[in-house]
Amino acid sequence: MKTLIVGSGASGLILAIKLKINNPQHHIIIIDKNNKPGRKLSVAGNGKGNIGNTKLSSCYYRDKDISDLIFNKYNFDKQCEFFENLGIKTKIINELCYPFSESAKAFVDYLFEYAITQGVEFKFAEELLDYESNSKISIKTNKNTYMVDNLVFATGGKSYAKLGSDGAIFHILKDHGYIINKMYPGLCPIKTKEATKVITGLRLKCKVNLFLDEKKYYEETGEVLFKDDGLSGIAIFNTSSIIARNINNFKNACIILDLFPNMTMEQLEYEFMKKVKNPYFNVLKGYFVPNVANYILKRINFNIDKIINNKQDIKALASICKNLSFTYLDLYDFENAQITIGGLSLINLNQNLSSKIENKVYFIGEIIDNDGLCGGFNLMWAFGSALYLGDIL
Repeated sequence: MKTLIVGSGASGLILAIKLKINNPQHHIIIIDKNNKPGRKLSVAGNGKGNIGNTKLSSCYYRDKDISDLIFNKYNFDKQCEFFENLGIKTKIINELCYPFSESAKAFVDYLFEYAITQGVEFKFAEELLDYESNSKISIKTNKNTYMVDNLVFATGGKSYAKLGSDGAIFHILKDHGYIINKMYPGLCPIKTKEATKVITGLRLKCKVNLFLDEKKYYEETGEVLFKDDGLSGIAIFNTSSIIARNINNFKNACIILDLFPNMTMEQLEYEFMKKVKNPYFNVLKGYFVPNVANYILKRINFNIDKIINNKQDIKALASICKNLSFTYLDLYDFENAQITIGGLSLINLNQNLSSKIENKVYFIGEIIDNDGLCGGFNLMWAFGSALYLGDIL
C-alpha cells in the first residue's frame, strides 16, 4: 500500500506516524512546498506548543456532526495517550495542554525524527501541480510523478501564508469539481469604527460581548489588547471567528466591553459613589492607567480634568464602563489570522473523510471547513482527523 500526503503540518505528520504504527509496511510519502516540516505548528501557542484543551467539545467547532464523529473516537484523553505512547510527555496548565518541554519547535522536531525512523519518506520544496484518480492515483509535482493507492490532502487553509499555508491548493480542488466555501480570516484582530490609537498596546481584563440588533450572540471573559485601529486578544480572536462564520449577517455587529464583569451596574455605581469623597483624582484613575481612564471619559464627552461628584455623572460613568461599545468594521487579513474560516465544504466528504467525487482521495485538518475556537482546539481537530483517518486507510 502506498499513500501520498500533501502537507507536512500537524495533520500530515500525525497521519503518517499513525499509518506506520498500524502497518510498518505501508509506504508513506509526504510532499511539502516548504523546506521543512510543521512550520505553522512550530509557532503554536506563542512558541510554547498549546496542542490541546481539556474542555474539548464539538460546541467549540463550526460543525457539530463531523466534530462529534472525530472526537467520540479520539477525545482529549485518547489524543494525549497517542503522544505519550510516542514518548512525548504532556502537561496541563489551567485547561491548556502543552508538550512537557513547552516548546512547539521541539515537539515538531520530535515528530519529524520519529516519522523518519519509521520509514516515512519526506519530499520538501516539492509542490503538487495536478493529479488524476483512476484505479491508481497519478500525481504530478514540480519535480516528480507518483503512482499511489491513496492521496491525502493535509495542506491547511490560507492563514499564515508566510509559513506556507497560502490556500493555493484550493484552485486545484476547484478544477476537480470540489465545492470550496468562501474563506475568511479567523482568530484574528477586529477593526473598529471607534478610534483606539491613543490606547494602543494597553490591555484590559473584561467581558467581551458580541451584539447584533440588541441580541447577544457570543460572550467571553478575557484580556483585550488595543491596537491602532481596533481590538485584539484571545476573547476578540474568538469573537472574530463567530463573525466570520456568518459574516454577511454580522456587518452591523457591535462589540461591547464590560470592564467590571464581576459587578452589577448598581454595585458599580455604589462603588464609584464612595470614591467621589476623594476630590483629588477622578474616579477612574483609581482603577485604570491614565490613558485608559482619559479614553473612557472622552468617549462620554467628559472633560478629563473634571471632578466627578454627582449622581448623574456617576451613572453615566458606570454605564460606559459596563458598556464600552465598538462598531465592527472589518476583520484583519489572513497574515494576522491563526485559522481559516471556510475552505473545503463538508458536502464533498463521506463520513470516512474520503471524497464523494474521486476514489481514494481524502482530506484532514484545516483544509476542511470546520474551524475551532482559540486554545488548542484547531490542533486537536488536525490531530483527531488524522488519527481517525489513520484507522481507515
